[in-house]
Amino acid sequence: MSAAEGLHDAALSPEPYATSVLAPSGLASNKSLHSFGSVFGRFIALLLAPFVLLASALFIPLILLSSNESPIWRQKRVGYRGNDIRIPKFSTMNAAPSGELRETWFGRFVRPTGLDEILQVFLIVKGDMQWFGPRPLLRKDLNELYINSVLSHTRPGLFSSRSLATGIGNRALQEGGISMAEMIRYDLSDLEKWSFPYASRMLLGTLAMVVRVGMKLVRSRAGRAT
Repeated sequence: MSAAEGLHDAALSPEPYATSVLAPSGLASNKSLHSFGSVFGRFIALLLAPFVLLASALFIPLILLSSNESPIWRQKRVGYRGNDIRIPKFSTMNAAPSGELRETWFGRFVRPTGLDEILQVFLIVKGDMQWFGPRPLLRKDLNELYINSVLSHTRPGLFSSRSLATGIGNRALQEGGISMAEMIRYDLSDLEKWSFPYASRMLLGTLAMVVRVGMKLVRSRAGRAT
């Protein structure tokens, strides 16, 4: 069984969560470990920040060539305890004369692999996000039940079992591929089962998924070229 499949099975246990405000029981027992992981994660993010700046310097010329939008923009999302946070993102859309937004060729390359999310490392350094946690959502896409059940216990993060099951980003929710109840089940399961081995499997599973998506993109472009 792959790491992704193992996390998927763990998140979708036979007993569904109730539809009331929930307090994950497992979080209380490993709260200190989880807090240490968040502090340690901020240190790792600080070490990686110069490499993210370098990647940004490489990406920005490509964005300017592919888009008429600002290379980097910030979007309001919901953070810890329902507070607003500003998510920095690379521009992956282009405004047509009609006003319609269309994905750029740069966006088609980076969005499936999640590379447009790397600027969120700076939010981890700041403490608004963490490495392992639910993906940050637009306020219009969630409700008070989700905020009280999940975001009252944890900050948004980059890696989660939900992303392994439904893909990087929040397209699954926006396109109706996952319900709010299922999201709560995934995200609470991650909180209850959090440990360094669990987080490591999640990270490896995500990296494997990114590699698969990247290889699929390369093969697709090679097929078009021939």
